[in-house]
Amino acid sequence: MSTRFSIITVCYNAAACIRPTMDSLVAQRWPHIEYVVVDGLSKDGTQDIVRSYGDRVTTFVSERDKGIFDAMNKGIALAQGDVLFFLNADDVFCDPDVLADVAAQFDADPQLDLLYGNIVVTRDGQQHPRRFHWVTPRNIYYGDLCHQAVFARRSVFERLGSFNIQMPTDADYDWLLRVFDSGARTRYIDRNICFFADGGFHTQNQARHEAERWAIKTQYRAPWRAWLGYWLLRVELKARKLRGESIG
Repeated sequence: MSTRFSIITVCYNAAACIRPTMDSLVAQRWPHIEYVVVDGLSKDGTQDIVRSYGDRVTTFVSERDKGIFDAMNKGIALAQGDVLFFLNADDVFCDPDVLADVAAQFDADPQLDLLYGNIVVTRDGQQHPRRFHWVTPRNIYYGDLCHQAVFARRSVFERLGSFNIQMPTDADYDWLLRVFDSGARTRYIDRNICFFADGGFHTQNQARHEAERWAIKTQYRAPWRAWLGYWLLRVELKARKLRGESIG
């Protein structure tokens, strides 16, 4: 079996940053890749840049959307690959072997639903590694997992649905909890997946983000349990940092 990826890039007026994103995809050594680009009707030349990559882009649509998660849902609907990954504008794969290494995991375990690794946050010209080795099906409800670290089989989206666009800042987190809550087979690999530029959509309205995140947590856990679990996880992560571990 050779895993075929659907790499989905959603963008809007991203002419200043989308080339490195697309170049990092084109540089991947794994040959079985479908590339889907969903543009929000950009007006800054983004569409011309995407078209300049010719047949390296399998599917390209440019139309108005109802926000980033609506655009991501369009990408899911268009995807035909076995495993989906969102490499949005301003995200960059860490090296040319990312997809080959991830494919080896899915090829070796046909029952694997979701795989996650690490990211490297870029901020003010510096790199800040974030490892998610501490994430488990038990504590994900009290912590976090960046979707730029996550690969999921298309069958998971078919089974559990796509992103809830009524949650404009944290629909990805809601979807992840839905997956973990379903008993899906998940796995962590200690490998850097992509560079992720800080200052994205989540940070633009921090108060709304935090309120929505709390509302999501309490859909899956009673408020007292969500509160207690959050603080117990904070203690655990602090202890890991004191031991010198790099964590997310």
